[in-house]
Amino acid sequence: MLIAQLSDCHVMVDGDEAAELYRTADRLNDAVTHLNTCVNRPDLVFLTGDLVNYAQREEYVLFNEIISKLEMPSYLLAGNHDDCDLMREVCNTHTYLPKSGPLAYVVDGWPMKLIALDTNLHGKPQGELGSDQLNWLEKELAKETKRKVILFMHHPPFNTGLTTMDEMELIDAAAFGDVVSRYDNIDRILCGHLHRSIQTNYKGILTQTCPSTSHQVHLLLGEANELGTVREPPEYLLHYWTEEDGLVTHSDYVKQYPVIWTLKDGVQ
Repeated sequence: MLIAQLSDCHVMVDGDEAAELYRTADRLNDAVTHLNTCVNRPDLVFLTGDLVNYAQREEYVLFNEIISKLEMPSYLLAGNHDDCDLMREVCNTHTYLPKSGPLAYVVDGWPMKLIALDTNLHGKPQGELGSDQLNWLEKELAKETKRKVILFMHHPPFNTGLTTMDEMELIDAAAFGDVVSRYDNIDRILCGHLHRSIQTNYKGILTQTCPSTSHQVHLLLGEANELGTVREPPEYLLHYWTEEDGLVTHSDYVKQYPVIWTLKDGVQ
């Protein structure tokens, strides 16, 4: 099983300075083309929030048009830049999305149980799961305690040292931590929001954030309360599962870099 995780696409329509600066739609289109044609072609794709930038209908129409070109199943999560009702309405071919309430769901039919969570707190940069969704998560985790689980969500439940981004936190991270700490079959918690690849051990679980298909956040750690973006390459994560070795994660770029040396069957 090979899962591609894309995040923080921030799709914008042409017409303002930010759209011209970041060219987010073009970069997402490049990512889709790459996934369809790359040697490590994924079985499915998760997009972990901030699908568009201003939560406008026209952005979702453009976003939906681009990802409809994916030749494998794709699954959408809401981030703080998203509007859940517009996501439901415009991306209506994604029938797994609940008709009301949080955009939380389970993807089954794979060796691992895949659970998507909704941290969107409408109109706020912070995230929140809420007691109802945490209760739902607990019930889903309790249904089977042996099969490995991956949790997907936008806001990470841990601080990263990126001071300004950490202020846009998951408000009920402590309550979330109480739930996940009760289950030892959660293999990975996969998040977005940070526009960088970051890993930590959270409640005994490897927890990661995914870089952006558009632009990355400037790596300024510590007390520097400054937020900047940098033109690092568009990037995504590949989560590779085998029965023998479990889940292994790789970073890849939305670009085919040239191969400059190979060794095959012991021959250069």
